[in-house]
Amino acid sequence: MFKKLYYTYFIISFLGILATSFFFIGKVSMVRFVIGMLFGLIVSNFFGYRLIKGIVQPINEITDVAKEITKGNYEHRIEIKSIDEIGQLSFAINTMSDKLQETIDELYDRNAKLEAILKSLVNGVVAFDENEKILLINDSARTMLGIKDNYAVGKHILDVVRNSKFHDVLEKIIKDKGYNIDNFEIDTFNKHLKIYSSPIVHQVTHKKLGFVVIINDITEIRKLEKIRSDFVANVSHELRTPLTSIRGFIETLREGAIDNVERRDRFLEIIEFEAERLTRLINDILTLSEIENLKEGFVKEDIAIDEEINEIFYIMEKTANDKNIRLIKDLNCRNVVIKTSKDRLRQMIINLVDNGIKYTPEGGYVKVTTNDRENNVVIEVEDSGIGISKENIPRLFERFYRVDKGRSRKLGGTGLGLAIVKHIVESMKGTIAVESEIGKGTKFTIILPKEQK
Repeated sequence: MFKKLYYTYFIISFLGILATSFFFIGKVSMVRFVIGMLFGLIVSNFFGYRLIKGIVQPINEITDVAKEITKGNYEHRIEIKSIDEIGQLSFAINTMSDKLQETIDELYDRNAKLEAILKSLVNGVVAFDENEKILLINDSARTMLGIKDNYAVGKHILDVVRNSKFHDVLEKIIKDKGYNIDNFEIDTFNKHLKIYSSPIVHQVTHKKLGFVVIINDITEIRKLEKIRSDFVANVSHELRTPLTSIRGFIETLREGAIDNVERRDRFLEIIEFEAERLTRLINDILTLSEIENLKEGFVKEDIAIDEEINEIFYIMEKTANDKNIRLIKDLNCRNVVIKTSKDRLRQMIINLVDNGIKYTPEGGYVKVTTNDRENNVVIEVEDSGIGISKENIPRLFERFYRVDKGRSRKLGGTGLGLAIVKHIVESMKGTIAVESEIGKGTKFTIILPKEQK
């Protein structure tokens, strides 16, 4: 367009000069005529070129900036050199670039915040269109649904999640148009999931765009509910058994057995034993509750670990001697100090040593070993007892779980000792492991940090 403008100006200028030359053709010589024509042509083209360049150059700059804007480069600006129409156009384009850059930056900021929020959510969030294609999905949902595809957005849900139970839930949600009053609960992916839904509606047109699904992993909640239910049932059973025994013997005594000295003394011994077991059970329940409720709140003090083991051996010596069990020490933490609760540490080790004594036949041994490992202390409690089968080891620290229920009750066990030990270890930020073999004994290995924050 600008070339045509330049050529038009050139022709007009040439015709004007030619007409002027013909006007003077009779008054001047031919040489002067030619010189005048050439001079006029050069002068007119010089000024015409400057004029056209003043129009073409800023428009070319405007075109270049417009091309950069279409590519997404909003930083480029036009240098305004005049206040005419071209200058006003340049100002308008610069203003448009500023507004576009502000809008794009705001959109990027919103998307970044939305992505950060979705990533930080524990709940799974998946947005679908009406054709069940994924519009948005966060990391929690990927984990819950087992999605490993990094490019799941835009794909049909069945292409990335091949699970009939989850798809059946989506079909019900679609049928209800996303309005799901009754929440769904499904057992799948080795998890217990609770699913909510809500429609996605355009704020302006109010057109339904799809639906969003919120997924809660309530596996741990259901597990804790079962543990609580089992705990209540076990406590009721454990309390009912000695109480029934006590009531039965009391009634027997009332019915005349109290006159038989031998039977009376025997019954009273049983009543005393059951009462003591009840007391131990209640104390263990209270201890377990206290440890769970005060995991971070116990008083810490500096404890010389080997000295503490020596005191514990002194306490347990009579119990071991009564059963002809040898207590063996292999202490390698001389002058090693850990900062923790003395009462809890003592209760933990006493429980393990007492457990070893109970389940070790006469003539056996219980051995406690300590070792210093950089920032940790390792305590091993080993016995030569009856041992534990491999299938029972995973459940060993469960409350009221007994490998041999009859033997455990006969020995006065409450079924909470090892559960208390595990909770104490966890409250000290430590770990506990078990090695055992039937007929060859059991070894508990506890690793405790020296500094417990």
